[in-house]
Amino acid sequence: MARKTRKKALLFALEATYGVDAIAAGVPVAVLGRDVKIVPMAGDNTELKYDDGNLGNSPELATEVYATVEFSVDLAGSGTANLAPAWAPLVQACSRDITPGASSVVMAINEDSAASLTMYMNYHGVLHALLGARGTFKISAKAKELPSIMFTFTGLFVPVTVAAMPATNFAAWKKPQPVGVKHSAFSLAGAAAKLISFEYDQANTVAYTEYVGFEEVLITDFKPSGKIIIEAASLAEFDPFILAANNTEVAMEFSHGSALNQVIWSSSRISLGRPEYGDQDGTLTYEIPFKPISTIDLLTTK
Repeated sequence: MARKTRKKALLFALEATYGVDAIAAGVPVAVLGRDVKIVPMAGDNTELKYDDGNLGNSPELATEVYATVEFSVDLAGSGTANLAPAWAPLVQACSRDITPGASSVVMAINEDSAASLTMYMNYHGVLHALLGARGTFKISAKAKELPSIMFTFTGLFVPVTVAAMPATNFAAWKKPQPVGVKHSAFSLAGAAAKLISFEYDQANTVAYTEYVGFEEVLITDFKPSGKIIIEAASLAEFDPFILAANNTEVAMEFSHGSALNQVIWSSSRISLGRPEYGDQDGTLTYEIPFKPISTIDLLTTK
């Protein structure tokens, strides 16, 4: 019988010990995601290149094997005060700490984070397991569309096995709300701005590392960046050119969602890049790249 492309399920669990299966002995979270893709055997082969008197290809050996998974989830809160959303452990494995507070949950970058995941990707009866998975993510929010977080994880390779499709429970995942005037707000340099599009990429450097007696996926650096598209107000109201020319740092905040379903991305130290003009339905816009400075950009849910 042919296996179906759409019959796939992705589960994850935070590891107590790096590289030790946290799903087999724990309670996994099923991902309510979109565009789930797996590279089951990433890595390099090495050609033997023997001088055996023959032309053509030489045999190759796999000298590096790991796996990667990519998917997106809705940008939404948990629906409960002081409770982290279902996707919080995913950003935890992207070098962020999860800290519940009196009225919110804060997810701040931690350069020394050691969090990792076990991930199971079942593709219509075939199980691909990733151990010690770590990764990076991007946020995308556009007016009149549903906002999302796209994750990319790299994990240690586990031999592929036959396994029945798992039971899944998606109750912890909340429905998204469209980006727009009703549910979203944006401020730049201390003033509200008419936002058309917001993109953020944490841009972690994720490396599969293997030595003698050692195998691990490491996050070795990060250089977050982003891009906004806003309506071009009068220069008296907002001058992005002088800010870019002087490398002036400004604050930026994008919030989305109603009470208990709200997600906020913010930073008090944003360096704006060189603005370019664009068009949105005949209205002049600015397309501005930006870079968060240091490690102080925050994800917050309320």
